[in-house]
Amino acid sequence: MAQEYTVGIDLGGTKILAAVIDPAGQVLGRAKKKTRGELGQWAIAERIVRTAREAIKLAGVDAERITALGIGAPGPIDSTTGIITEAPNLGFKNMNMKDYLERALGITSFVMNDVNVGTWGEYKMGAGHGASSCLGVFVGTGIGSGIVIDGKLYEGAGHVAGEIGHMCLNPEGPKCGCGRAGCLEAYASRTAITREIWTALNKGTKSSPIQNPGKKDGQIRSGRLKEAYDKGDKLVTRVIHHAAEYLGIGLASAASLLNPETIVLGGGVMTAMGAPYLDIVRDAMKAHAFASTFNSTRLVAATLGDDAGVLGAALLARQYLHEFAALERSRS
Repeated sequence: MAQEYTVGIDLGGTKILAAVIDPAGQVLGRAKKKTRGELGQWAIAERIVRTAREAIKLAGVDAERITALGIGAPGPIDSTTGIITEAPNLGFKNMNMKDYLERALGITSFVMNDVNVGTWGEYKMGAGHGASSCLGVFVGTGIGSGIVIDGKLYEGAGHVAGEIGHMCLNPEGPKCGCGRAGCLEAYASRTAITREIWTALNKGTKSSPIQNPGKKDGQIRSGRLKEAYDKGDKLVTRVIHHAAEYLGIGLASAASLLNPETIVLGGGVMTAMGAPYLDIVRDAMKAHAFASTFNSTRLVAATLGDDAGVLGAALLARQYLHEFAALERSRS
């Protein structure tokens, strides 16, 4: 049997990553381009195609030997049709990404939620490997999660399961980017951390590592937060602790509902802050979960970094291709 090569693509707000993997899940070639969200959905789609072609060329694999392509994209996605329903930051609206990629590249393509593919990557080849059930939670500009139950990705009736960031902690809490109030994302995301820091700075609180207090809407990058935290900045330390504690409360609720064997915590904030942040989250989770729930759920840091998305997308694409082929054989 000929070897199967698959392409995985991670479409983000700032960059497009593509990788070609072999049957063992090893990356043979990688490519990266800026997303350029201001160009609109069709220009971005064309950049995705160019990135995929570059990765295939760097991998040294004939395009004819690529059996499937998977792409993880932000926003609500109908994974059965490959339509990205909406991704406001990228200007996508009812965009049939599957159809576009298959016509442009001639490769059977699957379009999935970016957090789902990141979770699948960690589940199959990263920190969640070996678990029967896994909850992947990624903290960055927002907070998203993916759910694996009994070895299968769970997407829900409307393909939108895993929106842990919009789990309401307090209906009278701060406004979330989704328009509602008191979501976990409004307390624990990097956006929430940034908002709380700027609010304090513009009220006169001092923080030497964080400059330009008048720039109320400027996002503070995760690396900069880590730098201030390591220098013992009181404001940043207080805000990071506050956000991490709320994340732990959210994970306690999620663990009470799902009781997964493993929770994998990733994303830019987790990657930058490291073990001290994870410890605060774990302590808060322990304080707000049943002892039996906490003791049966392992909370660990993600290990694959940017590769989680491309690996997860490629592996899922291969799996779905085989499942559809098996279904077709059973019908014949």
